[in-house]
Amino acid sequence: MKFLVSALTIFLLIGCTTGRLEYVTPEGETKYGCETEYTWQPSVDKYAVEYILSYCAKQAAQLGNTVVNTNLLNLNLSIPAPPAGQNWSFDLAKSMYKKGQLTDKQYGYLIAYMDLGHDKG
Repeated sequence: MKFLVSALTIFLLIGCTTGRLEYVTPEGETKYGCETEYTWQPSVDKYAVEYILSYCAKQAAQLGNTVVNTNLLNLNLSIPAPPAGQNWSFDLAKSMYKKGQLTDKQYGYLIAYMDLGHDKG
C-alpha cells in the first residue's frame, strides 16, 4: 500500500505544471501572486501557465509593480479566432486540438483564456 501511494504521488508530481508570479511593489516589497497549476498534458499545460502568468504580470505592471520575469510582459496573448459562427468552448478547443487544428501553444492559451473567463467577454 505504501508503494502504491508513493507511486501515485510521483505520477501526480510528474504530470503537474505550476507557476507563480514574482513582483516588487513600489515600496520595494517582494510579493508572489497568481499561483497556478495545470495537470493534464505537460506540452499544453506549460502554455496555459505561461498565459496566466503573463496576464497577471501585465496587470501587476499596470498597478505600478515591477515584474521580476520581464519576459512575461512581452508575450503576445492573442488567441486564434474560433471557426465561423462559433464561440470558443472547452469542447470545441479540445476537438480542434485532437484534429491537429490547434498547436500545443494555441490550445494551452485557449484553456487559460477560458479558465480566466475571457471568453465571456
